Amino acid sequence: MSLTGKGFYIWQILNCDYGNPFAIASAARSANLSHVIIKVADRSSDYNLDMQTGQDLVPDVVEALHDLGIEAWGWQYIYGSNPMSEANRAIHRVKELGLDGFVVNAEKEYKEPGKDKAAKVYMQTLRRGIPNTPVALSTYRYPSYHPQFPYDEFLEYSDYNMPQVYWLRSHNPDYQLTKSVREFESRKFVRPIIPTGAAFGEHGWKPSLEEIHKFMKTAVSLGLPGVNFWSWDYARKYEPRYWKEVAKYDWED
Repeated sequence: MSLTGKGFYIWQILNCDYGNPFAIASAARSANLSHVIIKVADRSSDYNLDMQTGQDLVPDVVEALHDLGIEAWGWQYIYGSNPMSEANRAIHRVKELGLDGFVVNAEKEYKEPGKDKAAKVYMQTLRRGIPNTPVALSTYRYPSYHPQFPYDEFLEYSDYNMPQVYWLRSHNPDYQLTKSVREFESRKFVRPIIPTGAAFGEHGWKPSLEEIHKFMKTAVSLGLPGVNFWSWDYARKYEPRYWKEVAKYDWED
């Protein structure tokens, strides 16, 4: 199954619609989201467990999304110090939760010397464990800015590329998205790009509604299959106008 359309990342379930699985799924359907990407692991540990009770909050959200025909993907932040252990935790979470896909979030730790080998070990282990599950890479938007990052080692085993095109401290999402896509198109391993845009503010910077719209419109004009936004936690709670802007955009157009 090919991934298309609009999606949102969830970081902490309890900060999203009060952690109510049915409210989360209903909001996703009302916004015409095709997929939601939930943090399910960090390093080699499960993520989105209730700290008071130990309950795993992810299964009920996955079930509620599936009941409404919305794909439930998981994501994991990885560090590379024990890549096999991290990959095995990801495999376990994908299988026990019945996830439709999995996103590997690798950033600054993988710019350290020798982490290309860790990336290979992680990805080979992951693919052996979930050979039929779509896998995506989420990381920096411009390979030219991060030559030490092992893009090829990750993308070789990925089905999708989900660069983080946040246009922080700028207001040119169309330019940045186009630049990101063009750079990745020249890589050794070219994968369908589903970029992640900004639906959050940071250090006094915030995107405008026009910029969020332009990001989606540019993705369509570039022939990309879909887009994601970071993050559900922020947009629904602090900037509902961002959520509404994404929700009203008809991806089919």
